[in-house]
Order: sequence, then structure tokens, then C-alpha cells
Amino acid sequence: MQLELFDYRRDCLFDSDNQFIHYYDILKETEDTISYSEHIDPKKGYAICGMEYEEYVDIKKKRLGGLTYDQILDYLKKTKKDQRLKKYKELLKFRNIPFEADLFTWHNDDL
Repeated sequence: MQLELFDYRRDCLFDSDNQFIHYYDILKETEDTISYSEHIDPKKGYAICGMEYEEYVDIKKKRLGGLTYDQILDYLKKTKKDQRLKKYKELLKFRNIPFEADLFTWHNDDL
């Protein structure tokens, strides 16, 4: 699924849930950044309810070194879900593309 918002792209690479958790992975772009992120959102009423997780990799477009959004999207689609973050970071390091990566956790009181 691809959404075009203000001429910037956003592609969902994975979207699944079970009775406890909603998982989804997104590749998106803004004016100057391409971001890949993996999300875990627990559902209301479970042990870790309200604690949300996002692990991301951000690249500044001016530092892409010829790599395109479509190439990144194709690479991520071809990589096994459980290896995506690791393999993506390895690709960027191999191509000497600087990136920012982190894991965020936060508590959502609405859950």
C-alpha cells in the first residue's frame, strides 16, 4: 500500500496484529529524509498495555550517494522481516551512507 501525501511517499511493508499487539513497518520520506521504522503497539488490556515501541533508521536525502527511495523499498521488500533492520544498516554502512538509528519507547495513556 502506498500513500502519496504532499508529493512524499509512504509505503507499508508489513502490517499484522494478534489479540495482544499491532505490528507495522513503514518506509516514508519527507522533504529531506527517508525513514524506515518498525512499530509495536500493544492492545488495550494487556501486560505491556500503553507501552509503544518504534525502532527507526533515518537517512538525509542529500547523503544517499545515488541510492533511491525505490531501491531502498525493493531491498527492504526482498529482505526477511526479522532481518530488515540489521541488513538495512549493513547496506548503508557498506555504501558509506551515514544514518541515524534509535529505539523509542513511550507510554500512551490513551490505551
